[in-house]
Amino acid sequence: MKMLDYVELANSRLGENLTRGAELVRPLVDLFVAERCSAVRIVASGSSRHSALCARDFMQDVLDMQVVVVTPESYISREHIFPANAFTVVISQSGFSTNSIAALDFIRKRGERAVSITGNPSAPIAVHSDLVVDYGVGVESVDFVTMGVLALVEFLMLFALYAARAVESVDDARVELELDNLRSAIEAHRQALDACASFVKAQRLVLSRDVPACVVGNGANLGVAEEGALKLNECLKLPAMYSEGEEFVHGPQMQLTPDSLVFLIDDPEGSERLAMLHSQFRTVTAGAFIITGHPKGVEGELVIPATSNPLMCAIPNLVPFQYMAAKFMEELERGEMHPYVRALRDGIATKAQGYEDSIRELEKRAKEAYGA
Repeated sequence: MKMLDYVELANSRLGENLTRGAELVRPLVDLFVAERCSAVRIVASGSSRHSALCARDFMQDVLDMQVVVVTPESYISREHIFPANAFTVVISQSGFSTNSIAALDFIRKRGERAVSITGNPSAPIAVHSDLVVDYGVGVESVDFVTMGVLALVEFLMLFALYAARAVESVDDARVELELDNLRSAIEAHRQALDACASFVKAQRLVLSRDVPACVVGNGANLGVAEEGALKLNECLKLPAMYSEGEEFVHGPQMQLTPDSLVFLIDDPEGSERLAMLHSQFRTVTAGAFIITGHPKGVEGELVIPATSNPLMCAIPNLVPFQYMAAKFMEELERGEMHPYVRALRDGIATKAQGYEDSIRELEKRAKEAYGA
């Protein structure tokens, strides 16, 4: 299985997990109800943190409470103090992230229950947790996670929705409405896959350049922008930054040249401001693109269907960056790090012992599960 296979497989995984959503999130919902907290704190790094950022606005909306997303380092340093009385969960998709494990150990030292969410409940994270919840990604053997990112976004939304119903923040009608909205978002994700295949083929010579990139988005789309920049970093080895829209035009736009790539992720309801910025940036570089559900028929548009609930916009909007990263990493042979960086891997040690063995085991399971 290659990275692009998982990008495409994600759509069926989202559909499958939606049908068993209540069962999937029940252990976490039960604990949330029992602890009677007044806020939610998600501790995560990398793609796991980006998934949480993509889901946060929806979570706050249905739970009617603050949801904060912090890195393990920030949590241990200061962010464990406020918000007070928060329901804290630590996420590590692989279950091997050493900083997430350190956060769990810190929680236990504080005399609190250590709760983790992972795609691999048999990983070392289990030893450091009082409750381990499998978020339902199944088997993903490529460590540049794509299917896992989307499955985690959906899981967090489902957790918030069913938890909100359990504490009566929403009624049954709202639950059914949001489940329908998730179905719509999954269909938008499917259409986004087709749109991205055509877009990448048409813009191949511009998109495949070895040049700096900027990814811009607001709200939940800022989470998409962070994940998009990361995928350009780690898969294509491009220098890439992320920013909110107005922050970008308060200085970072000054770096643009005709060689730059700029991806503007339109607001869910459509933003005239972002559309205008896109038209302006196109006078600087042919690598300025806007990802939008509200097309104007101009050059440089990638049309992705808008979601019926704007707070679910990340589900289809993640696709372009996952698709581009997977496609060009293979075509341009960008998977390998520079030898000097590769030599640092053991010294940096961001994963617990046994991680490489776990990847090999996942590759074996992938062949059994998917026949590839």
